[in-house]
Amino acid sequence: MSYLQKTREERDKSQNEVSAETGVSRQQLHRLESGEVVASAEQAEALRKFLGIPILESKHVVDFSEMRRRSGIRPFLLDKVDPQPWKTARSNWKLRVSAEVLDWMSQFLPADSARECYGLDQCVEAGAQPFVGNPHQWGFDALAVVDRLGKLLGARVLPGLAYSEKELDIVLWPQVCLRVDDRHVYRVDALMFFRYGRKRFWLIVEFDCEGHDSRRDAYRSGKIGLPEVRINGEEVRLRKVFSLLVERAKAAVGLPA
Repeated sequence: MSYLQKTREERDKSQNEVSAETGVSRQQLHRLESGEVVASAEQAEALRKFLGIPILESKHVVDFSEMRRRSGIRPFLLDKVDPQPWKTARSNWKLRVSAEVLDWMSQFLPADSARECYGLDQCVEAGAQPFVGNPHQWGFDALAVVDRLGKLLGARVLPGLAYSEKELDIVLWPQVCLRVDDRHVYRVDALMFFRYGRKRFWLIVEFDCEGHDSRRDAYRSGKIGLPEVRINGEEVRLRKVFSLLVERAKAAVGLPA
């Protein structure tokens, strides 16, 4: 519970009452109380007068681009990607995304195998778009994301794919390293953010292709402790990746089919 919601409830005020007295809509008040947004100067002044408490507002949020310039943070410095899996995927299958997007994926999206590349191609064909983002800034707090050297990700972003429609959001960060304790870091084929309606989840995605024995993943899966979506090589070949991502993600988190 946020301090704003707690104060409102301690004052025995409903959202309707606060909205009527301050002119801040119930929808916006809900977003403020849940920490999704900060108040404008006008909203903060009205809430401050009515509730008698300091309000987090837009002037308290530092412009990240300006802060980055001053502090020398380099969030867009990305690791080099091994091009071979993408070269193999191009030669083995007819990838159906545009040449421009395929070049972007080949340059920035890491993969262990050509089958993974083919699976990512299918996600883009279904409507996913290239993007960069930091999983922690998206709310991932179950484990620490680290780079290939085991260093914390910090402010750095990772390249991925993002799909969005009215009821469904899927974000995939391929080949993410997760630190589960002081001794163990595990790389997963993809870290997945999954929103269905108002419910949000984090999962891992594994492509069980040639030469991969999924039974060996049991210990690692237990240490990571996140729901899993697994897709085998035949399902990749049959171009079922995106529909199975949705179907199996819902099943893994207990949502109805």
